[in-house]
Amino acid sequence: MKKLQAVVIVGLLIAVGTAWRNLHEIETNSPLAHATNSTSSPAAVSASQSVRPVAVKPAENFAAQVQEEAAAMSQLNDHPEEVQKRLKELADKMQESDVPSLQQNALNPNLNGDQRFLSVYILGESTLAKAQESLEAIATAPIPETHEGRLTTQEEIIRGQAVESIRQAETLKRVLARSDNTFINDRAQRNLLYLEGKASSPEQQDQAALTQLLKKNSR
Repeated sequence: MKKLQAVVIVGLLIAVGTAWRNLHEIETNSPLAHATNSTSSPAAVSASQSVRPVAVKPAENFAAQVQEEAAAMSQLNDHPEEVQKRLKELADKMQESDVPSLQQNALNPNLNGDQRFLSVYILGESTLAKAQESLEAIATAPIPETHEGRLTTQEEIIRGQAVESIRQAETLKRVLARSDNTFINDRAQRNLLYLEGKASSPEQQDQAALTQLLKKNSR
């Protein structure tokens, strides 16, 4: 079971990296891309790759360690339990003074997607109350204007990830009261139902929906 959980977590890391890549391709093909796009695209990991996880060298401080882990994300694939353990240890060693920098990273559109996603992930893994407060701040932060025709923006993905990392029902209710974004509200509602014991986890709900979609398309 632990191995399966680790595979799922690292799979999510890879999947979001792929989402960043696809969004970047959409931006690149847009007539406005060269004029307005300021977000770097991370390298995505192919599902067929089989590489050993990169050993991240000790960094001088917490922020530098997060940056090094983000840089190694594109090569993480073959040893999910080791990856999960290392990221959990990083979250456990985080101090309250580290929280603001991770929140700033998550909301900085000039950083690459891997570093932004990992910042939110570590906040979600932390047991600090301040980390949960930061996730609420990320989830409710105003979304900057983006290109027309974008179904799900990078900013929505980041905020949706923060929403799914929130562990208090009352916090999710505050997010729902403040947000008018359909995507974010959907993620918040799914997580709220899960926390209230009325539904499976958002990840399981997504997997069930994907399974149904694949069955429908295979007919």
